[in-house]
Amino acid sequence: MEFQWILQIGLYGATVLIVIVVMLGLPALLGERHRRKPERRQEIATGVPYESGILPTGSAQIRLPIQYYLVAMFFVIFDLEAVFLYAWAVAVKETGWPGFIEAAIFAAILLAALAYLWRIGALDWNAQFQQPPIHRLHRLQAKERRDARVA
Repeated sequence: MEFQWILQIGLYGATVLIVIVVMLGLPALLGERHRRKPERRQEIATGVPYESGILPTGSAQIRLPIQYYLVAMFFVIFDLEAVFLYAWAVAVKETGWPGFIEAAIFAAILLAALAYLWRIGALDWNAQFQQPPIHRLHRLQAKERRDARVA
């Protein structure tokens, strides 16, 4: 019985390796090699990426604002929440009240995280509305009070 499981896993691993080798090997074997042909080396279009017939303009190396990444992270977090709550909804009859309480605690924790992010201004795209985290705010206020006493 155990040998059968090992055989299945080994067969699966071998199949994955074969697919990887084929996907990486075929383009290298079948593709045209511009660098090896002297008459093609001088062509301007050889080193330029092809974008549906449109000549590329500018650099592809652009820096996106951090808010794009924040929104993406928030989306992933709350999308996973929806997946977990959907799984709970499918099995609600089997889980009963304990499952309901656990799902409510899970949703409450994520809602508290959303409220915290909203409070510190992480969801505001304008930098002037963003506040420092609470622990830094307390340190700043304590420093301001000390400076006021010294002055």
